[in-house]
Amino acid sequence: MFDTMLSKLTSFGNGRSNSLSVPVFDGAFKPNNLLEEAETLLERTRLEDLVADAQGQLFAACGSTVLKVAPDGTTTDVASFDTAITALAILPEGGLCIALGDRIITGVGSGNERTIDQAANKPLVAVTAMYGQKNGGLLVCDGSAKHGVDDWSRDLMEHGKSGRLIRLDPANGQTDVLASGLAYAFGAYDDATGDGPLVSESWNHGVRRIRGAKPAHVIDRLPGYPSRFAPAGDGGFWLTICFGRTQLVEFVLKENDYRQEMMRTIDPKYWIAPAFGSGADFREPLQAGGVKQMGYLKPWAPPRSYGLLVRYGADLIPQYSLHSRVGGAHHGINAAAQIGDTLYALSKGSGRILKLSVSGVRETLAGKGSL
Repeated sequence: MFDTMLSKLTSFGNGRSNSLSVPVFDGAFKPNNLLEEAETLLERTRLEDLVADAQGQLFAACGSTVLKVAPDGTTTDVASFDTAITALAILPEGGLCIALGDRIITGVGSGNERTIDQAANKPLVAVTAMYGQKNGGLLVCDGSAKHGVDDWSRDLMEHGKSGRLIRLDPANGQTDVLASGLAYAFGAYDDATGDGPLVSESWNHGVRRIRGAKPAHVIDRLPGYPSRFAPAGDGGFWLTICFGRTQLVEFVLKENDYRQEMMRTIDPKYWIAPAFGSGADFREPLQAGGVKQMGYLKPWAPPRSYGLLVRYGADLIPQYSLHSRVGGAHHGINAAAQIGDTLYALSKGSGRILKLSVSGVRETLAGKGSL
């Protein structure tokens, strides 16, 4: 079967089809090493999400615990739960909300906690991200109606399109499904302009604006799989890209027989699929393309994992990006937060919270002609 697959892949490369094309890193996506060279603020296993409150305090989800992270990297436990936290949000008035995969708890630590485990009479399954709206609402991404948060790769390989964007009223627990049938909802953002919230659709490599009955594609053909948003300083936002795209994965997604046998017979850790991090296990796929020369991994090798964070303006036009390239450590960027001039980025692949100066980033990029 692999020989048949290889011959088909070769035929695609001979110009008979361009359906496997992947957007290149160019323009605002021009590669650099800014994430790889960033300061490490905190290193912990099981880091999952970041959020900043109106007072400039940074909070992180780490396993089953919410941490308050000081500017020097010291931490204080805020709350602990019986299972892993999958998403964090803070409402404008300061209410902390957490997701535990298949349920949400609002008003954490307030003495008035509320648990929500369904929306529109359907259970929550994979709450991947949340965002506190200025009007007091909470946007909730339920990534899949079929697979839990930890089983995201199976949802990708099954061409999952069962994600939802939900608006939750924390005051009374009422929910409203804003969009459904999404190819893995993994991030939400609302700029309060009245144009409608944004939702990242990972498996479709883009972002939709929810306005009326038919969500519109406003960002598409990304070179990776988008995840969570974070507000930036001037009305724009940061968009995290948790995985990079490759032609090989695009091809596997089109080969039904091969993909189904792979899922049936191989441990998901070793599927030909994206990953938050790589390089720690000799059994990982795609290593043959990553030949090392003089002990250095080629930066153009096929990326099983990658680190990418993109700055967008309020006009939804990308301005610049920060990278940790193939062979780097800071891959799997799935959350970010900006406090003043300081940008924090969470690398799930390395288990680190990174710290950068926004003005310093812009100065570096301007000096290289990348702005």
